[in-house]
Amino acid sequence: MPKIVDHNQRRAELVQVIIKVISEQGLNGTTVRSISRAGGFSSGVLSHYFSDKDEMIKFAFGGVADLIFERIDARLRVAKGAQRIRILIEEHLPIAAHDDETAVALAFWEVAMHDPHLRVQFKANYGRWRDYLRRELRALLPQVSDAEINVRVDIAVAATDGLLVTFALEGEEYGKARRTALVDRLMAALGLQTLQEAAA
Repeated sequence: MPKIVDHNQRRAELVQVIIKVISEQGLNGTTVRSISRAGGFSSGVLSHYFSDKDEMIKFAFGGVADLIFERIDARLRVAKGAQRIRILIEEHLPIAAHDDETAVALAFWEVAMHDPHLRVQFKANYGRWRDYLRRELRALLPQVSDAEINVRVDIAVAATDGLLVTFALEGEEYGKARRTALVDRLMAALGLQTLQEAAA
């Protein structure tokens, strides 16, 4: 009998392998051969799912986004107050883990700069993140105008991306305590310091 392949499971496995290879070998070292070797499967398996390297990167970035939002949704089920915004920021940063995901995000940015199709995916994922931030900030800061809420969403996204790059490239200079302190300052810049202190 022919072997029955669970394609959803196979895709989940491929996401993890591609993330690992990009993290360890960088974008230039990520090839069909290196991914096949790391995953222990033939190059024919990859050709079944992807036509080229850019498709693999797009697939991996989508997988990372799904993992991030799965964690966010799980944590938001029990989080309250300003902690909900903190979750939306921290899950996009390598605070203590998920560094492999950071490598994929940075690699995707590089490719998306020159590929309009990948920028569509980039905007969709960031639009989703912005919607989460906007919803939570609106609930926490009912006295703030919609225009100002949008400005604070922009600040949160831009600052988080800046921290992501800093932590990725200068990780040895930023221990967990320092990273957490910077997130604290960002929360204060968003007008959430009082709410954080009340919850402490």
